[in-house]
Order: sequence, then structure tokens, then C-alpha cells
Amino acid sequence: MNEKGEVDKHKARLVVKGYAQRQGIDYSEVFSPVARWDTIRMLLSLAALRGWEVFQLDVKSAFLHGELKEVVYIEQPEGYIRKGEEQKVCQLKKTLYGMKQAPRAWYSRLEDYFAGEGFEKCSYEHTLFMKKEGGRFLVVSLYVDDLIFTGNDLKLCAEFKASMQSEFDMTDLGRMKYFLGVEIHQTEAGIFLCQGKYASEILARFGMGSCNAVNNPMVPGTKLSSQEKGEEIDSTEYKQLIGSLIYITTTRPDIMYAVSFLSRFMAAPKEGHLLAAKRILRYLKGTMNFGIFYKRSSDNTLKGYTDNDFAGDLDGGKSTSGYVFMMGDGAVAWSSKKQPIVTLSTTEA
Repeated sequence: MNEKGEVDKHKARLVVKGYAQRQGIDYSEVFSPVARWDTIRMLLSLAALRGWEVFQLDVKSAFLHGELKEVVYIEQPEGYIRKGEEQKVCQLKKTLYGMKQAPRAWYSRLEDYFAGEGFEKCSYEHTLFMKKEGGRFLVVSLYVDDLIFTGNDLKLCAEFKASMQSEFDMTDLGRMKYFLGVEIHQTEAGIFLCQGKYASEILARFGMGSCNAVNNPMVPGTKLSSQEKGEEIDSTEYKQLIGSLIYITTTRPDIMYAVSFLSRFMAAPKEGHLLAAKRILRYLKGTMNFGIFYKRSSDNTLKGYTDNDFAGDLDGGKSTSGYVFMMGDGAVAWSSKKQPIVTLSTTEA
């Protein structure tokens, strides 16, 4: 689907039964890094401040490019079984979708390619690669098979795109406009991020499409605990609702506190918790197309703000910390979460 909810292209994948793999026999290491949203937002903010264009590439059948180190056999795929040799199996040369080590093998393959092309890997974010040639600068961020890149020289961007397309089977998506469910609008004035389509999908999914809007995500001074009186509700539905809301905080720092607060009660939610969660949905109804706008500006200073309450958690007496970092005028990183320890004073909190 594209950002308008229309079918963009059809995909078919041969997927192996990865659950049948055994560690030490079919695979060993499986960890593969992916870009954090803090990094992606920082990159978009920097591009907006400098007036750079951000482009997007998609690798076709990305995992098929990964080199397989282990010896792995699969049954012949249905519909492709060779007559007279039904008892035989296939040995894989490349990774396939569904394999536990597929993301790691693909990342290793791409990492080797970037090293050969003269890119430097960021030591703090292993999915961020930078290339400098004199005064020219290119930066690439990787999220599995989706790449976004920007820089101060369009010719260098074009050279990188041509190099990638010669090495891998790529889809050139042009200027970045829809990435992991987030809509990106690039204009002369700056870059705007929002999740309007995703917000409308959440409202429809939980039957709140025709609800009345409210002006804030949570009633000020709301205090809830796990010992709330009231009827117990279906925890699965509550978890799905909170999970959906957590993803929309990608572009909505205004609901970060409310969503994080309600995520504490996923084990045994009561009716009061569900009503508070539905209030967030009602707030989204009236602010469907809110998002973050990174303006083109000469002010690229990084500013941070932090605050906390004291013993605000009714169950454990723990405090809640929150922070937001701004690049220029736009927020790039934010958090609101319960502290891991019980503090004895406001200073300690």
C-alpha cells in the first residue's frame, strides 16, 4: 500500500519454515541492527535545516542477497517438485525469507558493500553510513531493505543511487514520501512528518471512527493504579490498542506521556484504563493530521529539556522521567517512562 491506502505493488515471497531451525546446526548469530526513529528524525531535521532533498531506495527481495555461511537444506517447494526425485531436498546458497539469520546475513552483505565504497559507519548507530569527498557529503540510513539518503550534492546522491542499482536489484522510490507507515512531505519551507493514514486506521479498527473529539489526551491530574476498582476487560484487546498507540508516538510527542502511563496496566487492565485509552483515541480524532514540521533555518542548535514528577506511581512509589530534544524548532527525540528505582527525594528523582 502507498500513503493513500491504494495498492502500490503486489509481492510474492518464497518463505521457509524458520521455526524448524535449531541453534548451532542451522544458524548461530541472528542479531541485526535497524535504524532508530531518533536517528531518522535527526537526519530529516538536518536535511530540512540545510535545504537538502531526502531520497528513498527499496531493495527487491533483499534477503536473497544475503550470503549463507551455514549448510541448510529445505524441502522442494510445492509446485516445483521434480518428478522421480521427490525424496530429494535442496541446499540453499542464499538466505530466504523466514530464516532466523536472514536479516543478519543481509546486513553483513550491505555493510561490506558500504565499506568497499568508502563509507564510514557511525560508531553509535550501526545503520548510519557517511561518505565525504572534499566538501561533498552523503549520509545513508538503513532500515532492513529500506534506505534513505541525503547530502549536500545531488550529483553524489545520483552516483550512489547508480552504484546501488548496479550492485543490487533496487526500486528507486524517488523523493522520500512514505516510510514505515509515516507520511513525509518535503517542501521548500521544510519537511513535515505525520501519521494521518495510520491514525484513521486505528480509529476504524477500534470502532472509534465516529467518536467526538476532545482537546487533550488525558484529563490533567489523572491517577490510575493496577488496583483500580471496576470490571476486568479483555487484556488482548487492550494490549493491541496500546501497541497501536505506541507506534503513533513516532510523530506525536504530545501523547507520549499518556500512552506510556497506560502501558503500565497491560497485565490486568480494568474498565477505567480502557476509558483513559479511548480518550487518547478521541484526542486523535480531532488532531488526525498533527505531526512534526522541521523548518528550513540557520539555527541548527540541539536543545534538550527534561523534567520528572516525584513518586507519581501509585503502585510502587516510583517517579516518572521525561525529556525532549529539539533540533532547531522541531523535536527529534523524546521519552516518558517510569524510573527503575524508588527515589527518596525530589533531588534524587
